[in-house]
Amino acid sequence: MRNVLTSLILLALAGCSLPAPDQPAWHGRMGRFIGLVAQCGCSDITPDRAVADYLKAVDGRYAQADLVAMKGYVADGAVERYDNQIEICKEVCGQACMVNAVAQPMGGRTIPGVAACPVSERDLHLTPGRFDGPNRL
Repeated sequence: MRNVLTSLILLALAGCSLPAPDQPAWHGRMGRFIGLVAQCGCSDITPDRAVADYLKAVDGRYAQADLVAMKGYVADGAVERYDNQIEICKEVCGQACMVNAVAQPMGGRTIPGVAACPVSERDLHLTPGRFDGPNRL
């Protein structure tokens, strides 16, 4: 009985730590994602256009302060270069419905046959950048 009670408590705590399914991605992750959609060629949006027009992709979902901060993350994502950039881009472009959620409102090319879906904190996957070479910090 004690083991069952402990398991139930742990299960309840784990459930509390997951973000809600409809919670928008944190503004820093969303910004990096928008920049990477442009940089990785998931759409025909250029990195400069992503920085200039990112507000179209996030209309009404973020507070003003988060929108201002997001611009830096968009700019960083649009130009980042890591040793595992191919892996990063493969994961970003593989999230087709989220790519379309960014590309469509910005007037970019979408992935055919895939409906746009919300870019949520729970569902957005971003591979961390990594430097593998010598003398890299």
